[in-house]
Amino acid sequence: MERTANAVKTGLYVCLVALLIMAGCKSQDSQSGAAAGNMSDSARKAQDRLDSLRKTHYLNNDLSIIFLDATSWIMKTQMALTRAEMTGNKKEMVDSLVINSTQGDTLYLTLRRMYEAGAVFAESYSQKDQYRAMREPDSSRLWLQKHFKDNTPKQALKTLEGFQNDVTTINKIVRK
Repeated sequence: MERTANAVKTGLYVCLVALLIMAGCKSQDSQSGAAAGNMSDSARKAQDRLDSLRKTHYLNNDLSIIFLDATSWIMKTQMALTRAEMTGNKKEMVDSLVINSTQGDTLYLTLRRMYEAGAVFAESYSQKDQYRAMREPDSSRLWLQKHFKDNTPKQALKTLEGFQNDVTTINKIVRK
């Protein structure tokens, strides 16, 4: 038991150090005027180390639950939007069903977990950056507004199809 506690503490310290290194590298990049999205080699190495640590902590059951949750919440939201589309194709319906609802918040959280898993298991830096960018902004309300604001139910359904395609793609990457 004590040995496990020490291993957990050591892992947490390693993660903390990696995060501090990444934060330091990121602040140096922003000070030097580097383009947004470009990370220095040391920041990439720290991120790679952090991703490898995260990979070891994911279990197959955890990954399955992440993808099932994402698919389930996408389908629930699609059903609600389909019903709304039948009654009228108005933008206000998307706001009330997705942006201003707990269902939208849960959709955001499940997709955020899925995109994080995708970033951890991605095969290239461009994929990692793409999946990390899909988690931004770091607020459910702002994220939902970014993807669904001023959409009709039909447009929102197309957005959800894109998310479902990402679920399939990321699941394939993770299962390799």
